[in-house]
Parts: sequence; structure tokens; C-alpha cells
Amino acid sequence: MAGIGFELYRILHKGTLGSILKVFFLGAMIVAGPWILSVLSIYVIQKYAVSAIAEHPALFTVTIVYIYAFSLFLYGGVHYVFSRYIADMLYIEDRDSIPSALVTIFIVIIVTSALISYIFLIFNDFEIIEFHALYKVSFILLFAAVNLIWIMLVYVALLKEYNKIFFSYLAGIASSIGGVFYYGKLYGVAGALLGYALGQFVIVILLLAISHRSYPLKLLCFNKDMLKYFRDFKYLMAIGMFFNMAIWIDKIIYWLTYGINIKGTIYYYFIEYDIPVFLGFLTMIPGLVYFLVVTESIFHREYTKFIKNILQDTLRDIKSNKDAMIGSLKKGFSQLILFQGVWTFGLIFNTKKFLQFMGYGSIDPGIMITIFIAVFFHMLALTMQIYLLYLELRKEAVISTILYFASNAFLTLLFIYWGLKMPGLSFFMSAVICSLYTAFCLYRKAAIIDYIIFNRT
Repeated sequence: MAGIGFELYRILHKGTLGSILKVFFLGAMIVAGPWILSVLSIYVIQKYAVSAIAEHPALFTVTIVYIYAFSLFLYGGVHYVFSRYIADMLYIEDRDSIPSALVTIFIVIIVTSALISYIFLIFNDFEIIEFHALYKVSFILLFAAVNLIWIMLVYVALLKEYNKIFFSYLAGIASSIGGVFYYGKLYGVAGALLGYALGQFVIVILLLAISHRSYPLKLLCFNKDMLKYFRDFKYLMAIGMFFNMAIWIDKIIYWLTYGINIKGTIYYYFIEYDIPVFLGFLTMIPGLVYFLVVTESIFHREYTKFIKNILQDTLRDIKSNKDAMIGSLKKGFSQLILFQGVWTFGLIFNTKKFLQFMGYGSIDPGIMITIFIAVFFHMLALTMQIYLLYLELRKEAVISTILYFASNAFLTLLFIYWGLKMPGLSFFMSAVICSLYTAFCLYRKAAIIDYIIFNRT
């Protein structure tokens, strides 16, 4: 992501209000486009398209939540490995292998998405709605589309067509909402889901068209070298999988213990926790954009200077470059904490107004505040994970994600066993635990990173 961060950083340095707004919106679409669109579209549909999903509103919303949750749960590791392959190809200037890698990962995702969806649907009975066969087809289409969009989110980081990327997402959300209106009135919830899925495919097609201009596919072939990365970088698969499992495990446990079951299905939902979680994660976007545009860009510049000639530089130069890199890490991270901290505390002190503005005044402010703080520490854990991967501290990165997942699962089950119904608390505590462990690893290992690198070589 650092490459696109550099470009946005240049736009930001124009210093005008327009440039600041442009960087924020483009950065938000790049770091969290599908995520923002899912929440925004669900919000609009629930507010203004109730008649289109009137047959079973809960089934429509819960289906989308499950699809987004399990797309990250199951394919998070794939995103990490694919990102690594693209980064390596850029480093060795092998641009021709990049489009074939995209085609290959698309084939893998479409096939596996269809298979996973089919297995899941076997265990559900959708007789509660009229067009249950159409619902199943729509489910498979949407699950595949969402998984493809996450991959395109990685891929568009290569491009500089920021305005076109933004309008592709905008066209997709408009198509999804329009599709829900049109097909929902014809075929109920199944039609609404179909319309939503078709809108997501609009995003995929438009992003593919944009990317083809910069990275045209010269030869249609199966990229076996990219597939080997899944064997060679198993640690990235583990990191992506456990990090996303850590996010969702407490939600799943609450679904199964306190949630409401949709008759005939294995869908569960726990509305008093689900809504704060989705709203809470949106508050992380400013921090992620700041990290992409400012923090990572500055750190990447110093990191590249340090690592580029480490085997040829003098000891004095190595030490000087290392100190500059660590200094940029500390400064950038402290500024990120301040930036996101001010934003988070502002929301905490205006929680009731925030909930009323979003149309969820009935939600418990206490749960919402807990989620705000949890998301703050979650963002810290995520950004420090990126630093660990920059420094090739793979073992530490894997352990921190496993610790995150295990502590969230354990604390959630422990609180439920004690009879404490406190949604968000275990997520908050596990995010703190993960952040502290990751910070400890960075503090210990960054200071001797030159020694670690020389030992590996």
C-alpha cells in the first residue's frame, strides 16, 4: 500500500481543503471500500427500501453480515499472500506476471466460493421465503463477488486512477441499492439479495476494466508461481486467518449463546451487539487513512533507505539509517495514536448524539463506548502487525494474531460462564493484549534488527 500512499501524500501536500478532502475520500475507498459500502448500503436499504425486503428483513441483513464476516474469516490469509506476491513482482519489475496472478486467484476464489457456499446452504432450509432457490443462487453470487472485491482492493493499490476507483465503488453501491429496490419488489428477499449481488459485480467489472489499462493481460495462463506462494508463505496465511478470526470469534459466540435464530437456518444474530460493532469499525477509517497516507509513507522511505544496501554499507551508515528508520516508526506511530485518539475520545463524549444521528438511538451507549475503545486498540494492533511484517518478524506476527484470537475466545467464554453479559469487553481486552505484545516485540527486536538480518543472511 505504500506506493499509493506516496501518491496521496503528494496530493495532501498541496495544502488546500479540496486536496485534504480528496485524499480522505480516496484513502477511505482504498483501505476500506467494500467495508464502507456494505455498511452504507445496508443502512440505506433498511431506511428507505424496507418494502423491498419486507418479506423477511432480518434474513436479508443477516445474510450480508454473514457473507462479509466469513469472507474475511476464510480468505483473510489469501489476501496477505496475494499482496506479498504482487509486492515481490513489483520489486523485481516483473509486471507481466501480475495480471496472470489476478486471473489465477480469481479462478481459485470463484471455485472455492461456490463450493463453500454450496456446503453452507445444504444445512439451511429457506422455505420461510417464497423464492428459496433464487435465494441460494444469489447467496453464491454475492459470496463470490465480495471475495473478488477484497482481492481487487489489494490490486487497485497498484493503480493511480483514484477518481475512477472511487466512482467504480460509487456506481456499485448505486447499482446494489437500485437492484434491491427493483428485484426485491419482484422476488422478495431472494430478489433483493440478487440485486445487491449484481451491484457488487458491477464494482468488480469496473475495477477490472481500470486495472486492465495499466496492467493488460498479454497471455491468458495459470500462474503456478503465484500458487507456490501459498506453500512458501504459510505464515502469512496463518496471520490473515487468525487476525480475522480474532475480530469475529466473540461475535460468533454471542450469536450462538444470546442470539436469535432464524427459523429453518443456522443463522443467528444478536442485534444489540451487531450494530455497535459495524458502527464502531467505521470509526477506524480516519486512522487507517492517516496510516496509509502519512505514517506508512514516511516509514517506508526510511525503511527502504535502511534495507537497500545493508550488506554493502559501512557500520556507521547502517546504524544511521537504522536510527532514522526507528525514529520514523516511533514518531509516526505516536502521531497516529494522537490522531485516532482525539477522534475516538470525541466520539466517546458524543456517543448518544452519534447513535441518534445514525438512527440507532435505542442502542446501549455503554456497549458503543466499549466498542469505540476496542476498535482504537484494534487499529493499533493492526498497524503494528504491518511494522512486524516490514521487519520480517514473522514468528512474532503469527504469535500475536494467535494470541489475539485465543484471548478473545477465552475471555468471551469465561464471561458467559460467569453469567456476565458484557458484549465488547472481551474484544476490547484481547485487542489491548495483542497491542501490548506486538509493541513489546517491536521494542525488543527493532533495536537489533540489523543484527537479526545479518544472522539470516
